[in-house]
Amino acid sequence: MQSINKARILIIEDHHATLDAIRMIFEFEGYEVLGLSGTVDLHTQVASFLPDVILIDVLLGITDGRAICTELKLSVHAAIPILLMSSRNGFQNGTYYKQHWDDYIEKPFEMETITERVKMLISKQKK
Repeated sequence: MQSINKARILIIEDHHATLDAIRMIFEFEGYEVLGLSGTVDLHTQVASFLPDVILIDVLLGITDGRAICTELKLSVHAAIPILLMSSRNGFQNGTYYKQHWDDYIEKPFEMETITERVKMLISKQKK
């Protein structure tokens, strides 16, 4: 079993400053991080990186991050926990939430909050 400090996190965020900030948070915590600003070749990237958790922004330019969550959950990557991030609220409620992503965090968030959520998702996956 992989150490939590060596866990891999894939971040999909199209705002470069936000992507860099989130990447630095997790690299500082000792995680291996891959940051993507889009979803081109996503399944290939996921298959080669093998993340323990994926963080996805709701708004990815013209792409809806929720659709990416659905696509991943209906693929061979379905077991990978997904943390959906958004500056818009209201996505965390309902059945759709329960089926297509594992947790939700509203931006802006505190560093401690997002790292705790990711640790929780990784520990659930490892069981």
